[in-house]
Amino acid sequence: MNLMKKRMWISLLVVGVLLLTACGGGGTSAPAAPTESDIPDEEMGEIVPSITLLSSLPEANMVNYEMAEEIAEELRLLGVDAVAQPMDFAVLLDVLYGEDSDFDAYTIGWSGRVERLDPDMFIHSINHSDNAEPGGNNTNRYRNPAFDALADAQRQEMDINARREIVFEAQEVLAQDVPQVTLYSRANMQTYNKELFADVINIPGEGLFNEWTPFSIRPLTDKTVLTVASNVNIDDINPLSSKSVYGWRNLRLIYDKLVRLSPEIEPVPWAAVGWDVVEDDVIDVELRQGMTFHDGEPVTVEDVKFSYELFINENVEYFASFLAPIDNIEIMDENTVRFNLQYAYAPFITNTLAQIPILPMHIWEDIENPVQYANMEAIGSGPFKMERFQTGEELVVSRFDDYFEQPIIDGYIFQIFASPEGVLTALELGTVDMVSYDLVPAHTEQIANNEGGKYDHLELTEAQDIGFFYLGMNLDRAPFNNKAFRIAVAHVTDYDLALDVHLNGYGARGGGGLVIVEANEFWHNPDALVYDTYDPERAREILAEAGFTWDSEGRLRMPVE
Repeated sequence: MNLMKKRMWISLLVVGVLLLTACGGGGTSAPAAPTESDIPDEEMGEIVPSITLLSSLPEANMVNYEMAEEIAEELRLLGVDAVAQPMDFAVLLDVLYGEDSDFDAYTIGWSGRVERLDPDMFIHSINHSDNAEPGGNNTNRYRNPAFDALADAQRQEMDINARREIVFEAQEVLAQDVPQVTLYSRANMQTYNKELFADVINIPGEGLFNEWTPFSIRPLTDKTVLTVASNVNIDDINPLSSKSVYGWRNLRLIYDKLVRLSPEIEPVPWAAVGWDVVEDDVIDVELRQGMTFHDGEPVTVEDVKFSYELFINENVEYFASFLAPIDNIEIMDENTVRFNLQYAYAPFITNTLAQIPILPMHIWEDIENPVQYANMEAIGSGPFKMERFQTGEELVVSRFDDYFEQPIIDGYIFQIFASPEGVLTALELGTVDMVSYDLVPAHTEQIANNEGGKYDHLELTEAQDIGFFYLGMNLDRAPFNNKAFRIAVAHVTDYDLALDVHLNGYGARGGGGLVIVEANEFWHNPDALVYDTYDPERAREILAEAGFTWDSEGRLRMPVE
């Protein structure tokens, strides 16, 4: 952790308190260290288990790394044996989604992709108990039947205002239970080379490198192949196993979907030319005619049916929540596929049809273990076809000339760097044209200040993000299976430090139990009382009130069972 930055922050606070005191203002004393209880050690509960907080490497996400270190330090002050352990992002995903569920706590984030403006992702997919098994998006292992009932009800309510009331109530339950502690949301601060390209749109939650960029960006010179920089590796290019935004930013341009969401967040018929809601639980989709895969084979309704059934049958947990409403799929004629649902599902068009890629049945039907398939050729039907992929280095694609809606650019190179510093240097030298993800705050400041004019060629852009970064906790393990402990953790999380120091103000504060942030204005419940105040003294009070004690060595003990 950057202890110098932390100490500087604390010093400024101390100076403020001293000035207030000198002027007659009230002040509070620094939190006391855990004190020895009057109860003999042998009559106390078990020692609170050691906690390892996993995080990304600082090169991938400095703020998450710093906050993991910060929270581990706060837990140690509470008398808990805690340590932060950074690791490669792909390894972190493997741990969180692995069969063993061998983790205590972690820092990670959910990006605010456009389809996630609908609340179902952050209500149902990451919090419903159906998704709490290994491999599911509910990596906190949160289970609450009362919450599940609300999560199910909101997705089946077709009246948007009635649905909103249910979503608001669900947020109140999460605020009370604190299955996670949201640390911060960050603004999409991104940049591109304005001397080479124009008409580049920073879509909230998506950024500059979004699925509409190839259709809107305008080259200003003869350079027609875009070079996009990333400081995070792509986990893999198999649609059945890719679990990160870094992989899907590329996969959704190689593979096609029936529907795409516009920059205005409206569903646009894409591989489909339209759909007909026959009943609330019966939807007919008409496939666009004349499409082909990159190998020349035609795209058929059989491919659509096969793709959805493959994702369902292989239990692809990343999308399981959006596929669960499907009962069966029928081919009605050579251009129409019918989705029969188990129940009415309000966001079926925007969440399910807009996310599942169409795979070529003639390739995937003979693969013995499709989830483990390397997919190094990545044959899709999207606007770009893959030329080569080298993990940790680059992914190169070229325009698919037979695509029904031609991109403006001839292709792009997705270049992977070892660190944000490498990205900044490449931006300065002009060897990359655009970033694929948010700049670190220090680099945002450097580009904005533009000392010596070395960033004259760059356009700095900003958009709000409905995603968030959070401290996840394994509720299947002590002490996180204790609600009071989770609430105490929310009180030792310094939200202002995250926003004002680590993010330099480019973002928004978090809070315990917060999942739909203020930027998602329609669905955010402003009255849900999330725990968003850093108060270590109150954390100790909460623990004591719940029966936790401190032994003669200052170690925190679990309540006596």
